[in-house]
Amino acid sequence: MNDTFLVGVDLALSSVRVTAYDENGDVALSGRADVDEPSAEGWEAALREAAVYLPNERTVVSTVGTSGTVVPVDARGDAVFDPQWYYETAPEQEARLTDLDLAEELSARGVSLSASSPLAKILRLREEHPDRFDDVEWILSPATWLLYRLAVPEGERWTDLETDWTNALKFGADVTTRPPEWFEPLFDAVDVAVDLFPAIRAPGTFVGHAESRLAEEVGLADAELYQGLTDGNASVLASGCLQPGDCSIVSASTSVVKYVSEEIEPHDALYYHRHPIEGYLPGAAFDSGVILRWFCERILDIDRDEGLKLARGVDAGEEPRLFLQGNRSPFFDPEMGTTMFDLWPGEDRSTDEARGRLVRGIVSSIALSEYTYFPLLEEHFGRDIEEVRLVSGGEAGRDDPFSWWNTLRASVWDREVLQMEPRATVGPLIPAALTASVYGDVDEASDRLLRVNGEVPVDDRLREAYRERKEEFADDWSRVNDLYGRLDR
Repeated sequence: MNDTFLVGVDLALSSVRVTAYDENGDVALSGRADVDEPSAEGWEAALREAAVYLPNERTVVSTVGTSGTVVPVDARGDAVFDPQWYYETAPEQEARLTDLDLAEELSARGVSLSASSPLAKILRLREEHPDRFDDVEWILSPATWLLYRLAVPEGERWTDLETDWTNALKFGADVTTRPPEWFEPLFDAVDVAVDLFPAIRAPGTFVGHAESRLAEEVGLADAELYQGLTDGNASVLASGCLQPGDCSIVSASTSVVKYVSEEIEPHDALYYHRHPIEGYLPGAAFDSGVILRWFCERILDIDRDEGLKLARGVDAGEEPRLFLQGNRSPFFDPEMGTTMFDLWPGEDRSTDEARGRLVRGIVSSIALSEYTYFPLLEEHFGRDIEEVRLVSGGEAGRDDPFSWWNTLRASVWDREVLQMEPRATVGPLIPAALTASVYGDVDEASDRLLRVNGEVPVDDRLREAYRERKEEFADDWSRVNDLYGRLDR
């Protein structure tokens, strides 16, 4: 009988999910609850509702939360302000940050600044509510906040806090050092005390035992607590990106391309995370699923699945080209829109045929845009990418619209594509289980905790149809970008 349970807790904007796995990686119990109130109290209420109650065995717990969300608390862990969510912005403060003399050095050290950056939102809170801000003792990520909410008995002071380096990154961590540490010149430049932030440690570092009343109420009394991950990094580990050369794409509202490298080798089209276990995670992300859904629902007045059905009926090569860019695309232009089409409105086609061609253009161009990163990564790191782990909708080998899109992807990429079961709550448990000696090494942890749904089939007809087109796609994209830049001048 297994004597250890691994519990992952996912704090999202609108829900809390708790999953308990046995040592074989099978789900023992799970719970989910909506967050009715966007606050720390709302998270706690949802956690109580989603709680799972396990036999009195050893329990290893780790957490995952949205990256870039700010949780300011006082000396006893009570919220001074409601969470400042990852999507909220502080444009005035961001403008001052990007004007700093050390802005270029920040980029070289992996510290990115934007209107949604935690530091911009922290400055806004201090400027708009100076008296309340004086009560802030700690500035935390959701994942770190929950760990100490479970660890520290109510009413006791929160001291000597630590956080994992994936959650620290957006707050101002320098990932080029070993281990990562706060980039103090940035905090000095804006007069924010580094002491407001926990010390940075590796994901999976032991935090302590759960001793709070909340922990007892949700069935986690005396559980072992370990540092967690951001939601993005949790998805990357759950996709199987664990060792140098591993590559994955997580496709939902965005396409998130990740690769495991041994060192940081800067490239304009890549940003870096410190890998939760070993090495680094160069990657990129761009809008994809959100574009597909937006065009289907707002322009074509159909749902996404209906759009995919119509797209499936269009012959390969008959669709318009779509050029996508995110803020790390190889040809990024901040003045250029997210998408550009080569549409010919005068063609004599039915409404459904026109809709199908447009959606086919979107989904094939997303696959082509994703593909552009494989040769880039191969050339940049000198290693072939023969296998890609994919986390997306649909199931490998099924005959449904979303699975057809994944087959289109695999055919365009022309690589072995393994579709992974989306297990976000497993992500933070991999480094935690290694620290807790539940498994002997990364391979054993991967074999036990991850699930491969199957290999995504390649359609030879599609592979041949896109063979030349994918080689031309980046060149066409570059010319469109160059033309747009010259017209804009």
